[in-house]
Formats: sequence, C-alpha cells, structure tokens
Amino acid sequence: MKISLIKIFSILFVSSLVSSVVLPAYAEVISLQTNAVFYKGGNQIYFSGKTAPGDSPYVTVVIHDPNNSFVLLSSGVADSNNAYQIIVDTATSSNQPKFSLKGIYNATAFIMNQAAGKTISFVFSPDGSPIIPSPPTNLKAIPYSSTEIDLSWSAPGMNGGSQITGYQIERDSGNGFNVIKNSATVTYSDIGLTPSKQYSYRVSAINSAGTSNPSNVIYATTTSAPVQTIPPSSSGKSTQNNTGTTQTTNAQTIYEEIQKRIENAKRLQQLMQAKPKAVSLSENMNLGASIGNPSTSNMGTIFGNKSLLIDFNNILYPLIALAGAGVIVAVIYVKKNRLWFNSDFKPMNGQNVGDSMKYVEKHDDFEEEDYSFMILKNRLAKGEITIEEFNRLKDALKEP
Repeated sequence: MKISLIKIFSILFVSSLVSSVVLPAYAEVISLQTNAVFYKGGNQIYFSGKTAPGDSPYVTVVIHDPNNSFVLLSSGVADSNNAYQIIVDTATSSNQPKFSLKGIYNATAFIMNQAAGKTISFVFSPDGSPIIPSPPTNLKAIPYSSTEIDLSWSAPGMNGGSQITGYQIERDSGNGFNVIKNSATVTYSDIGLTPSKQYSYRVSAINSAGTSNPSNVIYATTTSAPVQTIPPSSSGKSTQNNTGTTQTTNAQTIYEEIQKRIENAKRLQQLMQAKPKAVSLSENMNLGASIGNPSTSNMGTIFGNKSLLIDFNNILYPLIALAGAGVIVAVIYVKKNRLWFNSDFKPMNGQNVGDSMKYVEKHDDFEEEDYSFMILKNRLAKGEITIEEFNRLKDALKEP
C-alpha cells in the first residue's frame, strides 16, 4: 500500500515536470489587421500584427468565405520585435478557385488556440464590383422634448468597396418599422412626435451596391407635455381640464373686454381724423368802415375784399411774435423821429373830424396810397391824432 502511494506521487511529479518543459502554455496573438478593407481578384492580401514577448513566433491564419466555409490556411513567423506578416496571393492558380465568392470573408490569426485568436473581416470581389456595406454602429436616441427625439450613429466599419452615400432611418411607432427619412449625415432629429410615447429606431447604410442590413434597434420615449396655465378671469372662476391646463370659464367677461377694446380703438380713430379748428380773422382797412364799424365780431381780416382763413393752432404764436416785433420797431422809430403824441390831445367832434379829412384830401401829395398812409388817415379820422401830428408822421413816411 505504501509502495503504491509512493509510485502514484512519483508519476504525477514527473508528468507535471514533462508538461512544463515539453508543452508550454502559449498566449495568442495581440493584434491582427489587413492592408485594405476591399480586395478584388488578383490582389495580394496582407495580414500583420503582434505577438506577446516570449511567445512562440509561429503564427497561423485561417480564412473562411461569406458562407463561413473553410478557404485557406497559411502561416508565418514573427521577428525579434514580435511582429509578423502573412501574405495570401489570390492570383495564383491554386488560390483563384478558393476565392470565387463575392462578399465578406473572415480571417483569424492564432498560435495554439483558434477560438482565442484575433479575427478580422475584409471584402473580396472577384470582378471588383462593390457589395452592400456593413450596418452602421453605435446608434443612439436621446429624447429632446415632448415631440422630438434626436438620433446619432457611426458609419459602418466596411463600406463594401464603395463610398457611403446615405443612411436609411426607420421608426417603429407600434405598428412595425417604416422608413421615415434618408439622411446624408450621421444625425437626425425626429420631430412631430406624441408626448410620453415610446419609439424604436434602426438605421441602414447605403452605397452604390445597395442598402446594408439594419443596425441595432434603439428605444426612446418622448418627455411629458409641458403644463400651460392660463390666468383666471377677473371673476375668479376657472376650471382645470384633463390635461392639467387651467382655462377660464367666464365667457361673458372675455366678451366685455373685447367690446371695451373695440370702443377705445374707435375713439382713438375719431381723434386722429378730427380736423384742426380754423379761425377767420379779418380787419377792414376801408376808411368808412373804420369810422362806422371800428371792429367786427368775427375777427375777420379783409385785404382788398379778400378773406384769409388761418389755422389758428398753427399761426397764433408766430402772429404774437410778429406783433411784438412790430411794436418794438414802432417805438424805436417814434423815439428816433420824436414823434410823440400831444399830451393835451382832446377827442375831436364830428365837425373837427370832417375838417381834418378835408384837409387831408386837399394836401394829399402821395402819388398813390399805401397802407401806412391809410392807417394815418384812419387814426386822424378817429381823432386819435391831430393834424400837426398827422403831417409830421406823413413827412416821416416820405423820407427814403
């Protein structure tokens, strides 16, 4: 019994020692890439990558066609920098039949365990025509508001040998996926949605060969509709509907407010259309009228039997200023010529007035009357000045 136990431990120890020396545990390759994503018949395909330091330098690459059938197994050796490169020439007579299908091929590089190796995809087309691209990746959907969801995604890793020309966006509102937009960019804002509702989306890439398979499906729910509150009416009566919004119920108050605003608008329009008031000012400069009717009640001014209608609002202040200037000029003129009225003046009776007018007519040496002389005759006729004062003022008016 003791001998048997000793033998068993000895066998296990030797087996473990042999295993550690003869069958070392290798790590798999660190990286794998190709020099292009699209190949056509006759191209050389370059597989390259890195191995871990201390690992076996022998690297194997196994290739499968679009139907996942085995195509080719090739091998290579990593250099002192742990870099390897394996070239497969599709132009050789032995390889041409193996690369007869058009589509996406897969290649896996490994050292000991294929399942733990690195895998990469590439497109091969015997005649060089493109294929449909791979689906877009990283699709995201973010609710922006109660009626909008914003989408974004990444371009496909394989374009199928042709430029991506657009993306087909599909939405499921509860009745299956339907195309809602073809976008030229990798973003889209879906608007006009229903608040608090879930939507699902998927996106496909498009190139000259066709439309890819759809991307992953993403879900998003719009936010709740905002609560809008209408202030209650002046009567304080209000009600709340089933959407949470408060609405006024006093229709009569609204009607009265509308009528009030209409009346105010009419009143303002009447004020704006009202014409300025005009005042007719006239003064009869005729001598007989001056004696018989010194003033008139309608404040009219008649120059040569022609009435002048004046906008009182616009001419009043200029007339006051002109009259003031005339008074100042008259005072200066009188002072300069010492034309002071006689302080002993006594009103003249009718006989004196008649004599004065006869004197004026007899001694009138003005070639033609002007308004200044008419004013002097008017004042003489009213008895406001004497004949002597009349003569002095007339002589002053004749001076150049």
